[in-house]
Amino acid sequence: MIQQNITTTFILIGLILNYSNSFSQACCTGGAPLSSNLGIQSYSENTLVIDFAYDFNKMDRLFAGSNKLNDSNRERTSKSAMLRISYPISNKWAITTVLPYVWQKQTVFSDFGNTTQSSDGIGDIVLLGQYSLVQNTKNQVLIAAGPKFPTGSVYKRDNEFDILLPPDLQAGTGSWDGIAAISYSRFGILRPSFSLYTLLSYRYSFEVGRYDGGQEYRFGNETVLNIGLSDSFVIGTKICNAGLQYKLRHTQKDENNGSNFPNTGGTWMYLVPNVDIQLSPKINLHANFEIPVHTDVVGTQLVTSYRGNIGINYKINLK
Repeated sequence: MIQQNITTTFILIGLILNYSNSFSQACCTGGAPLSSNLGIQSYSENTLVIDFAYDFNKMDRLFAGSNKLNDSNRERTSKSAMLRISYPISNKWAITTVLPYVWQKQTVFSDFGNTTQSSDGIGDIVLLGQYSLVQNTKNQVLIAAGPKFPTGSVYKRDNEFDILLPPDLQAGTGSWDGIAAISYSRFGILRPSFSLYTLLSYRYSFEVGRYDGGQEYRFGNETVLNIGLSDSFVIGTKICNAGLQYKLRHTQKDENNGSNFPNTGGTWMYLVPNVDIQLSPKINLHANFEIPVHTDVVGTQLVTSYRGNIGINYKINLK
């Protein structure tokens, strides 16, 4: 009985220490990975586009700056199901909303037993207005902007000890954020089906109160740049579009009660192979896989080992 109480005490101490550091050791913010699922693209007029995607992110590599540490005592998974609905109001204007559902799980391994914290729930909803600046057979320039609503919960608690989970294990961030993006596409490079695609997005985070006003927390602003090449070809009777992108993601340090929070912020680089398969004129299957190629974090953080996204896109002609 005494041994059992001692073990339980050590586990509880480890859990509390983990709570104080866990959200400073993960490369993602709370909620769904919205920067990778904005859907900035052109749409045909009078066509409602419904896209359902599933995102899986595995984090089990610990980095200090740009150096990988020999530490495998912690792992984390972040899963998101995202419904994206887009509707072109005219040949220039379109509106897009992203509705996510998020699952978060983190496990810490120790000699006294493993501790696991998890949560799930509706994430933060995004609403974007999109405008086509340039649209012709060779070039396309799109801009988009809109708010992220604090619809995801920030009050999820640990199932065993009833402790409020840290911000990056919550389904949402709790803050009203602003998102802006611009994309440029160049078509017909070398051959008609070969194209260049670039996307620059920026998220500005506002401060949110926690613990009944005892803590003011603010996630760092995020900048994401994607540059990629793609080509189309035919397999059997299906049209396929395959590409490779370079992704650069940078986040500023989080702030806690007005001061920089340790072990947050950094720069990450990925190679992202992707493929789209047009199953029919109305149905399109798409997938991508993120491969980390460079990491440089502030302090010590848990970073992505691999990440994949798969989805299906359905077009409804409203005429």
